[in-house]
Amino acid sequence: MSAFVVHNLELDGQGGAKSLPLSDLPKVLPEQGCRWVHLDCYEEEGYTWLSSVEGIPETAVEALFAEETRPRTVRMGKGLLLTLRGVNLNPESNPSDMVSLRLWVTPHFIVSSRRRKLLSVQGIVKDLNNNEGPTSTADVVAILTETLTDRMAKVITDLEDELADLEESIGEGIDAGQRDSLVQRRLETIRLRRFLVPQKEAINKLSQEAVSWMSIEQIAQVQEAANDITRYVEGLESLRERCLLMQEEFANLQAEKMNARMYVLSILSGIFMPLGFLTGLFGINIGGMPGTDSNAAFWLFCAALVVLGGGQFVLMRRSRWF
Repeated sequence: MSAFVVHNLELDGQGGAKSLPLSDLPKVLPEQGCRWVHLDCYEEEGYTWLSSVEGIPETAVEALFAEETRPRTVRMGKGLLLTLRGVNLNPESNPSDMVSLRLWVTPHFIVSSRRRKLLSVQGIVKDLNNNEGPTSTADVVAILTETLTDRMAKVITDLEDELADLEESIGEGIDAGQRDSLVQRRLETIRLRRFLVPQKEAINKLSQEAVSWMSIEQIAQVQEAANDITRYVEGLESLRERCLLMQEEFANLQAEKMNARMYVLSILSGIFMPLGFLTGLFGINIGGMPGTDSNAAFWLFCAALVVLGGGQFVLMRRSRWF
């Protein structure tokens, strides 16, 4: 198999599929059977081959190989262009760095493209090898839609649990690590919501646009995925609000700590202000200063300062300044 073709499959309609050689890539749009070609977007040969297939509109080819995509469902030529996003469950990857999957589907042909590996596609290919996979192109779309949506559940649940743990730890004090964790969780929420909102609309539109070539069960499967993703979007909205509230709580706790420290400093300044004035006054070196000829004058002055400071402290305490 060439580098630009990840999978070239012919579905048998019974849940299995046969892997075909590169030489058997279609040159015209299939009008019977069920073919699925999965391409790697980074290989220019894939663009060249797909552009040469008779019956596939150029707009669909451009969309399948576009660098940036957002979830959408659009009719193009004889087929339906479907662009979806799935959470990134590849090893050592951030799940919120969502992976795009682009498909152009007709009743007998489906061509999909990727820029990064998507485990949902690998799962369907594995099921086909075990004769437990989809039986038609519509079935591929319905299963992909359902699988991509189901894989989001654990990611969002984990995010909710992390925020709940963070909320509980706020009462024990705040530190830089907690603030960094909150910022990271908020960024993940924003990234997920960025694609889940248009994906919800794309899946809803899919259930309406594909009525002619999808069965009632497949449409119900897609609609159920739309309902699930609607819940996930609502959950992300709630998580975003919780992040904002926690951020405000962090700011309030930090302000309270700062105010308490400034208040203590203000009390100390109030006590030492007159003491500082007196020490400054008696520290000038000019004639006529009292006590310059007495050996006990220094100790008497220190005692007077102690009495004055103690008197201020008692007065502030009785006035409930602290």
